[in-house]
Amino acid sequence: MHKLPIKHLFTCSLLIAGLIGCVVLFTDRPAALNVEEVFTFDDEFSSSSTARDTVDTYFENSPLMEGLANRLDAIDTQRDTFAQETTSVTIKNGDTLSAIFDRLDIDRADLTAIQEASPRYWKSLSLRAGRNLEYRLDDSGSLEYFEYSPEDLVDYSFTRTGDAMTFESRTRKVVSNETYRWVTIQRGDSVISAGLAAGIRQEKTLWRIPKLLQWDIDFYHDIHPGDSFQILYYERFVDGEYYEDGEIIALQFTSGNRPYNLVRYEDEGIFKGYFTREGYAARKRFLRTPVEYTRISDGFNLKRLHPIHKVVKPHLGIDYAAPTGTPVYATGDGVVSKFGYTSANGNYVFLEHDRVYKTKYLHLFKIDPAIKKGATVKQGQRIGSVGMTGHATGPHLHYEFLVNGEHQDPATIHLPEGKPLSEDEIERFQAHADELFDRMNALRSEYPEARPSLVNR
Repeated sequence: MHKLPIKHLFTCSLLIAGLIGCVVLFTDRPAALNVEEVFTFDDEFSSSSTARDTVDTYFENSPLMEGLANRLDAIDTQRDTFAQETTSVTIKNGDTLSAIFDRLDIDRADLTAIQEASPRYWKSLSLRAGRNLEYRLDDSGSLEYFEYSPEDLVDYSFTRTGDAMTFESRTRKVVSNETYRWVTIQRGDSVISAGLAAGIRQEKTLWRIPKLLQWDIDFYHDIHPGDSFQILYYERFVDGEYYEDGEIIALQFTSGNRPYNLVRYEDEGIFKGYFTREGYAARKRFLRTPVEYTRISDGFNLKRLHPIHKVVKPHLGIDYAAPTGTPVYATGDGVVSKFGYTSANGNYVFLEHDRVYKTKYLHLFKIDPAIKKGATVKQGQRIGSVGMTGHATGPHLHYEFLVNGEHQDPATIHLPEGKPLSEDEIERFQAHADELFDRMNALRSEYPEARPSLVNR
């Protein structure tokens, strides 16, 4: 019985007390005896001394209850032993376990006992600077308990048993819970600050939103008060406590009254990517903008007065003002058709994406060394940096977008969709997407208001 867990001993104690109570109920006893009072224990045995005092009031002469009281004393003692706090030590660069034990004045014999308890794990054990070791010494100064987590969610623990140490490896289980948030962007907010205020715990989750929608929305300048987003994502818990955010499951971002929907899609356990509700890949053929800019200094205008020559001349692209040296990226996969320098364009790069689409990048400070005629470039690849070479009044990137040889406004053109799912997949995907968005709409109806404490600020 002494080997039973503490919780089991409590259960046995309660059963024994219940049997005795039944005997008392059906034997001659004073009428004033209140059985409910006998078995009313504060906080369900949260205090063993309270439980013992209550029992002793009526059964102080019972050998059985005297034994129970003694056992409760033993439980108190054992619980106090387990409740002893461990001491934490932070690992420094270059630390070894022997150096740490020497620093803490822990006997080398204890280090040997740890090595002998886990020879297989010991060979692969490496200490990582910044992580913590937990240990506890007994009254004689010998190591009683030692714990180290070599990686997230994995714990190695060593507990003294006689003259030896016993080893246990534990991998903590991660539980993922679906979480829904509806966020409205207020004046002065960014997507990040609005999401945090609405209860999303990690910025990394919010930073994924502009990355997922960078082909559709210009997050630098096209986000306005009143825009909103609904997000369904995972929160991960370990041992009942929040650990981190997981993947975004579904997202609806409304910008300027236009909704953009994305769904995370897996087929037979294989991650396929994020897709629109219609089944097109979130990654489109072209990025909306080629540079992180501060403002648009001049827009697409077929009747624009040239700031230098003072004549009406079409401005066939967009001027993105940005500090000199700001990286410029290819908006789509393509081939370098032309690059170099002219007095008007300054340093420039022209890309052909296929027979239909071309893009041009002018007034560059520098052209990336990888840019050569005929070189292949990938979407998002750096091709140069912002400058003010050629005819320019300040540092900016002049960007042009051509379709079948005709200039189009890069800010408003409907960019070609991403790659669609196959016919075999589209039906399964759309059923999955419909189920997710139906669930999000139901969850939204339960929200009294998006960010109620901030809506009227």
